[in-house]
Amino acid sequence: MKIARRFKFEAAHRLDHHDGKCRRLHGHTYHMELVFSGTIVPINPDEPQSGFLADFGRINRLVNAGLIDPYLDHHMLNERVPNLPYPSAEILALWILEWCENNLNNHEQLPGLTIERVRLWETPNAWAEAQRGDVALLDQLRNA
Repeated sequence: MKIARRFKFEAAHRLDHHDGKCRRLHGHTYHMELVFSGTIVPINPDEPQSGFLADFGRINRLVNAGLIDPYLDHHMLNERVPNLPYPSAEILALWILEWCENNLNNHEQLPGLTIERVRLWETPNAWAEAQRGDVALLDQLRNA
């Protein structure tokens, strides 16, 4: 079974190697969708976290407090995101996927939940997607 949660943040970046106007400092209103898989917790009247994969509110709090607020929202991505080889939408989606794997998979407040994919909209018409298993690409880019 899968569930998803969408987020929004504002951030600036510049693509130093780009041959167009994106080489200059500019910003975006990013939309991010995180898709998780897991098993529905059996319904138990004595367990308030039963009957679903995970509480959307818990996902929201953990992602905002650990990812969006400290690294993404109203930040200059080139300067703020640690160990990000390049702030393109594709590489940022990989970095977010890696963060989710390291910080949300099997989190004590999200037992049994696994990140499946990150879809990151840089504009309303353009997005990049990173799926489980793609994080190895990020390591290759860091070592290039």
